Amino acid sequence: MKRRLAFSALFWFIVLPAYSQETERERLQESAGVLKEILGIPEDVPQELLDRAECVVVFPSVKKVAIGFGGSYGRGALVCRSGKDFSGPWSAPALWSFSR
Repeated sequence: MKRRLAFSALFWFIVLPAYSQETERERLQESAGVLKEILGIPEDVPQELLDRAECVVVFPSVKKVAIGFGGSYGRGALVCRSGKDFSGPWSAPALWSFSR
């Protein structure tokens, strides 16, 4: 019983956080890649729109299902401007997910 408890503690406190950190890093890299692709398109997002933006949300993949009723799920990153009235520099990215 003690060995089983020790293995469970090892999994929850060491293995799982390390795995989660790697998946979070991958999600941020995918989001950055998608944003670079969008900004690299000749008909990209106008610079004046980006200058006025308060936040930018990037979802590299969104999954949708519909059979009679529908649902969607996506994971990505969110970056917002800091400061009063969102006029300061960009903040660090935050991971974001949604489901409907």
